[in-house]
Amino acid sequence: MRPRLTGPEAAIAVSGALWGLYWIPVRDLEARGVGAVWTTLGLFVVALALFAPILVRHPPARAVFTPRMFVTGLLTGGSFVLYSVSIVLTEVVTAILLFYLSPVWATVLGRVLLAERLTGSRLTALALGLGGLWVVLGGESGLPLPRNPGDWCALTAGVTWALGSLRVHQDAAIAPIAHAGSLFIGGMVVIAIISLLPVMAGPAPVVTIRGAAIVLIVAVFSVASAWGILWGVRLVSPGRAGLLLMMEVITGLASAAALAGEPFGTTRIIGSMLIVGAALVEVLPAAGRHRT
Repeated sequence: MRPRLTGPEAAIAVSGALWGLYWIPVRDLEARGVGAVWTTLGLFVVALALFAPILVRHPPARAVFTPRMFVTGLLTGGSFVLYSVSIVLTEVVTAILLFYLSPVWATVLGRVLLAERLTGSRLTALALGLGGLWVVLGGESGLPLPRNPGDWCALTAGVTWALGSLRVHQDAAIAPIAHAGSLFIGGMVVIAIISLLPVMAGPAPVVTIRGAAIVLIVAVFSVASAWGILWGVRLVSPGRAGLLLMMEVITGLASAAALAGEPFGTTRIIGSMLIVGAALVEVLPAAGRHRT
């Protein structure tokens, strides 16, 4: 019997699930006086140290050293940075859900730039996703507008990820290790600039063994997840990749509800169910197609 999802689709889903837990170490370090900007800067420094030998010695990885790949890295890496910052500037659930407007942008871009067909299931998924976001962010005002800097960071992260993943999909011939390298190079540029802004970064933290160990572990998992996602995004359409990445919604919402200590009432339950339902509408038909 064939697997329910293809290898690239499974890589995206599993990596997305891991990213759904990313907020836990970031919030832990924030509680210990290490701001999200400094945590993210440390993560990118370690990631680039891991990547450097590969980027220099592995011929396919050298494609990272081109202007086009640098722009792609600014988009994908910048998305990672903005999302990292958003989860401490706003509620975890809100950050996750706002980021997952990215399937909406990706599907629109796929239709406009790649002439992808808008199937009934995808239109249904988008309607459910937007409906869920409307429920979660609308509140008393009825308008799903960002309410604080963290919300705006998460929203921008979703837009930049959609743009970046489209470029990765268009450059499918380039090795995934090069795409992963460009993410961390571009992200390093973005987080380095942000770290120079005192209003964003705050005072430099005191480095501890525990903090350094957490950053090292998160960096290793981030490199593995980035490689998995970018390998998959090369071979899966942007809209579908964005919806598969909603596995992060499932793990992120579940872990936030259990551990974040944030309000998680009826409104958010309904909104979250709509968004998870959007992912299921898109993914389950693929499971049927891969059955023997």
